[in-house]
Amino acid sequence: MDSAGARMGLYIVFLLLGVFYTCLGLRFNGYLNRFIVFWGAIGTILVVIIVPSMAQTHPSGKWVFTEFLNTTGYDNPGLTFMFALLQAGWSFVGYECGAQISEGTKNASSSGPRGIIIALSSAMVQALILCISTLFSIQDVEELQNSSSPVATLFLRATRNEKLSAFLLTILIVSQFGALCNVLLAGAQVMYAMARDYCLPNSKFWYKLNGKQQIPVRLLLLVAAICITVLLPSLASDVYYEAIISTSVICLNVSYGLPAFCRLIWKRNDMPKGPFDLGKYSIPINIIAVIWVIFFGVILCIPSAHPITPETMNWSCLMLGATIIFALTFWQVSGRKIYKGPLQTITGE
Repeated sequence: MDSAGARMGLYIVFLLLGVFYTCLGLRFNGYLNRFIVFWGAIGTILVVIIVPSMAQTHPSGKWVFTEFLNTTGYDNPGLTFMFALLQAGWSFVGYECGAQISEGTKNASSSGPRGIIIALSSAMVQALILCISTLFSIQDVEELQNSSSPVATLFLRATRNEKLSAFLLTILIVSQFGALCNVLLAGAQVMYAMARDYCLPNSKFWYKLNGKQQIPVRLLLLVAAICITVLLPSLASDVYYEAIISTSVICLNVSYGLPAFCRLIWKRNDMPKGPFDLGKYSIPINIIAVIWVIFFGVILCIPSAHPITPETMNWSCLMLGATIIFALTFWQVSGRKIYKGPLQTITGE
């Protein structure tokens, strides 16, 4: 399906289904996460076994592990390798969701960090296995590069069975739905905390929990509305869509790096310690994290194809600049007058 309108329609339906499920509350979110753990594990095994075993031909091990294809137009292979980090960066965004969602659970100060470590470690192992399986299943690299749905094309060419390919895609879709619900819940909780601290316009309206499950429904709908509005211009331009993806990865990584940067500058030696502590490795890890965020942000602003034209230009730097200008303007006009720091609503644990 190559229709941009059809893809946008599916995106909106998928998003609204995620909002509806998230409104059911943390208990149902927990049910979904437990299910996704088993679903993801079983689904990975099925994909890893079925796709390469049904493929008519298989690339050699030398091609899989040593071949380097550069179709960007740049002569520098190192720079080309850096561009590929966008996919890895996009895959790993959202790992803070475990900490944000854990705020409503027991022992959140220790379960949140442990959840992040477990999620990242298992994701890296899973990704490596899937990458090797995928590379050994490729039938035509050029066809995948030119396809509007490369994953579907990979499954279809390898299995030569439309129904089986649809089943494999369903495995991915259900997994993505679990991730969507977690991201929506985490985003709504962050915005709820911002509304509590008067960081949002008309904060009193947004600072409200609904129903027996005490879910910020208004903010969930706001998050969904923002997601839809931001992506609508992609109907007219694929360049815009690529810029949005790059910008979102940059902004998310910057938001991860800012606390580490502030800790290094203002709280290097007197940071309060919680139940989960990295000890003597804390400062070195913070320094590495800040350097990585700066480096990654620069790489993601470089055009990924050469020669550079309006179609191949990386416009994420423009969008990032607009975001920064908007944030600074809002702070000067309104934010600094109403924001007095995080508000404490309870005492004790």
